[in-house]
Amino acid sequence: MKRSIEKKNVIQNRRLKIERNRRRQKRRSKFLNRTKNNYRSSQVLPKNYYKKASRNFESGRVRQKVLFAPIKLSLQIGDSEKVLRFIDSLKNYGTKYNHIHLNLDDVQLIGEGVIGMLLSVINELTAKKVAISGTKPKSTIPRTMLEKSGFFKYMRGSVSTENLNTKNIIIRTGDINTSKQELLPEMPKAMETVWGSRSRCPELFGVIGEMLRNSCDHAFKNDHKIIWHLGVSHNEEENTVKFSFVDNGIGIIKTYNNRSNWAKLKSLIKNDAILLESAYKRGIESQTGLPWRGEGLPTIYELYEDNIITNLVVITNNVYLDFDNSKFEEIKYPFSGTYYFWQINKSCKPAYFV
Repeated sequence: MKRSIEKKNVIQNRRLKIERNRRRQKRRSKFLNRTKNNYRSSQVLPKNYYKKASRNFESGRVRQKVLFAPIKLSLQIGDSEKVLRFIDSLKNYGTKYNHIHLNLDDVQLIGEGVIGMLLSVINELTAKKVAISGTKPKSTIPRTMLEKSGFFKYMRGSVSTENLNTKNIIIRTGDINTSKQELLPEMPKAMETVWGSRSRCPELFGVIGEMLRNSCDHAFKNDHKIIWHLGVSHNEEENTVKFSFVDNGIGIIKTYNNRSNWAKLKSLIKNDAILLESAYKRGIESQTGLPWRGEGLPTIYELYEDNIITNLVVITNNVYLDFDNSKFEEIKYPFSGTYYFWQINKSCKPAYFV
């Protein structure tokens, strides 16, 4: 009799478990179908959003957070702190929630560099099975900037017909062996926008190559996590091309913190911003006698000093460097990675070859 009751309980528990799983699957399917079929025309989703989302809802519990973007999404002086706080919040929420919704409705200004930085963080979070959704700005100017940037090469969302024809591009890859078919054409296009000549620029191409090497060699703990974004934005009316390069690695400061030479420098120069400024401007050897050249940091500054590029900005870990405005300071909201921004315009020195 006792055995019969136990068997009956086992069968009943099994039926209950099957019924729970069936209800859970039904709720998950209903949610995903509603999201997929009814999202607003302005909604921005990663291209693998539904695949990632289905994994997040396996537990039957959704932990969602809405994050509102600053009105000015720019990393220039005066706006950078709010944007870095926004990026920092996005990364932190990725450890607590499995679905983050980015609300860009009220954004009035988007800087080209922020788009690459945002893509970099979104890529990092989706790799950790965090679902990301969002909206485009309601204002025409920032929405156009976003649609023309190349952002939707990697995100699910509509692009207006008039914004499809653009020279702008964002290149993303995970290794140093980026296809030359992707990188090489961008230099002649840039020279054409600024100088009217579709020509080569070996110096600029070499600096971008050095950034890639530094990113692949130092920024990541293993080769499988290497992701960087190179953004190129053209303004043909102003003969200006803006470049941004961002990786989501550990950052320059953290990369060198464990090196003996860097430790010696830290004992002499307490401020990370001043230390990194010195590394770019003069090289460490000129101040301390310690070897530094060949590490790659001064090379980008040499192009800036020779006026081949202008408006050079570097953000990494707790440091913000703006060379045009001589602003070198430690920042409240660190960026775990490395961000470069620069531009070429008519004020620069022509450095191209036909």
